[in-house]
Order: sequence, then C-alpha cells, then structure tokens
Amino acid sequence: MSNPMEERLAEALAEFEETRAKLGEAAAEAARISATVMARDRSVEATVGAQGELTKLRFPTARYRTMAPAQLADVLMTTIGAARAQAATQLAELYRPFGPIPGMDQDAAGGFAELDWNELFAPMREEGLPVPPVQPPTRSSGALLDELVDEEDNGAASGGTKR
Repeated sequence: MSNPMEERLAEALAEFEETRAKLGEAAAEAARISATVMARDRSVEATVGAQGELTKLRFPTARYRTMAPAQLADVLMTTIGAARAQAATQLAELYRPFGPIPGMDQDAAGGFAELDWNELFAPMREEGLPVPPVQPPTRSSGALLDELVDEEDNGAASGGTKR
C-alpha cells in the first residue's frame, strides 16, 4: 500500500503542472491582447497592447487639424484611456479562471488595493496550518531611503560617522 502523503503530494504536483501549463497558454494569449478605440468625433483612433502601451495612433479624418491644442489633447487622453481600460478588462477576463488575484482591484488607485492578510491566510488557518503573525500595516512612505537616513542619523548620534 502506498503512503497517503505521497499520493497527496503527487496529486498536488499534477495539479500544479496542469495550472502552470494553462498559465503559460494564458500568458501567450495575453501578449496578443490589443484594444482599439475610436474617439466619439472620429478624429482619433488609438490602439494599445496588453500592458496599456500605445501601439498605434491614427487620425482617420482631418478633423484634428481644426481642433484647439487643449481639445486635441483631451480627445487623445480620453481615447487612449478608453483603449487601456478595454485592454485591462480583456486581461482580467483572461486570468479570471485562475481565481482572484490578491490585491488587484480595478477601482483602486493604480489597480491595486491594500491586502487583507487575515483573509488571505484564512484557508490555511482553517486547515490548521501554521501562518505568520499578521500585523496591521504601518503608514510610512516605505522608502528604503527613509530607513537609511534613520540609520545614519542614529549612527551619528551614537558616535558613529555619518556618510
């Protein structure tokens, strides 16, 4: 008779390999994502790739020539933004079968929201697995430079040399 732990490990490894293959296919498909949007007044057409990078900009009519610079800039920004939103939606739909991506939130600034670590580790706790202690996030800039400056200040105060 085989060891139940080995069977469980083999099943987990097979599931991992299957998911990894599917993710590889999804990544190849994601690289081909493209979204094209035409401005309402048909003065501009913008195409972006999966990362939101502008890949094509076209002026299908001569209307842009009579627009004030601020108006043209507004139409460009609006059209490119709409194309980026479409590409992001396509990307999210592509990866949706793999489950939610912790921290990813289309409505949050920059597309990412603060993680709820208690919620993230809840399934592990339910299974009785060890989890790291969860501490509430600190509200600092998080910049490494801040830490280096603090260390230098403390070194100078204790008689060390400040570089």
